[in-house]
Amino acid sequence: MTMLLVEGLSKRYRDHQVLTEVAFGVGRSEIVGLVGQSGSGKSTIAKCILGLERPHVGRILWHGESLSERTVRRRARRGMQAVFQDPRSSLNPRWTVRQLLSEPLDNWLPAERGVIRLARLARLLDRVALSADLLDRHPHELSTGQCQRVCIARALAPEPDLLILDEPLSALDVSVQARLIELLLDLHRTSGISYLLITHDFAVVADICQRIVVLDKGNVVETGKVDDVLSRPTHAYTQALLRDVLPMPG
Repeated sequence: MTMLLVEGLSKRYRDHQVLTEVAFGVGRSEIVGLVGQSGSGKSTIAKCILGLERPHVGRILWHGESLSERTVRRRARRGMQAVFQDPRSSLNPRWTVRQLLSEPLDNWLPAERGVIRLARLARLLDRVALSADLLDRHPHELSTGQCQRVCIARALAPEPDLLILDEPLSALDVSVQARLIELLLDLHRTSGISYLLITHDFAVVADICQRIVVLDKGNVVETGKVDDVLSRPTHAYTQALLRDVLPMPG
């Protein structure tokens, strides 16, 4: 079943066309990679899905209903959550980890308090391989990788169906990236959560994704199963991007 469906999405800023009739979907328990170079329109798509931007043309469906409807948007606020590129700028530096994780829970479970809330916070940290000992730490007391794990735990707090991951690894060094990829795959295996992974990195897509959507200057130029696209790219843009990062078949 298609959980998120983007149909004919077009967006422009003044005379600059950013997106042109973009269409793709994310199914239940599916990991889809949205790939393209900087300026290809990837983050604009994420902003349209999250309601931070309005497309000029097209529609976005959440479980078959249009996100232009207020009641659907309200449900989607819990059902889809986002994790962004820079974890430190995503976290309020004045708040402790306890406060950062409690804020989304206060929206969905306002009556939950005491030992029940504490147990939930500990479980959230455990899901991202962090200790409950960090609950009273501030972001500046954590490594960048730990901050990104807190961001993921915070996104998981409302128990969403979909995580929109906008370049979640690019601020991390290679060893930390590898551990975070393992975490994302483990969360997917254990919970069946869906991901829309927005990235410029085909190597990350090869490690994580099941399907891929390749974006060039706001246009979808290629889409399909990851193994098919990476081993037999048909569009010149995809071929050029792959040439420098993955070995091409001889």
